[in-house]
Amino acid sequence: MNALQLRENTARSTKALIVSGLVFNLFWIVAVVGQNDWLWLLGLSLLTCWGRYPQSLFFVLPVAMLGCAMDSLLLWLGIYQFEGGLIPLWLAALWLGFTSFLWFIHRNLRCYSVVILLFAGSLGGASSYLAGLKLGAIVWPLGTKITFLIVSGCWLAFTALVLVWIWRLR
Repeated sequence: MNALQLRENTARSTKALIVSGLVFNLFWIVAVVGQNDWLWLLGLSLLTCWGRYPQSLFFVLPVAMLGCAMDSLLLWLGIYQFEGGLIPLWLAALWLGFTSFLWFIHRNLRCYSVVILLFAGSLGGASSYLAGLKLGAIVWPLGTKITFLIVSGCWLAFTALVLVWIWRLR
């Protein structure tokens, strides 16, 4: 592959990453702001995605279950609180959307340093929960600083596990 082809591939890859990120952020907003009132739209989006890319489910379902397990543990430990006391359905749908997004960008992620990905995963994941806190979707009974540190650590571990999984995808 010559230098021009490499630049063209990189530009297409970057565009795909940006578009995928924007679509996921829209999904995130619908999930967090709309919560259970917009579950039908989240479900329709997911079913459309999986109907077009059914092979994604072999990655999406187990990784989303891992994410839901992490949130369940944090809920059980009293780090989080949700209305109703359980992980809400909109959050489970959000995990399915997030892991679908990861499946779409998994090839792009291989181009980045592991340190950058771990840092981005840790802070990005914790920041999304901080945004949910600001929007009233979640409660952090231990306060912002300690909860952010705990959630960042959990997302660091989650990101590491997912990266190992992605690296094994062929």
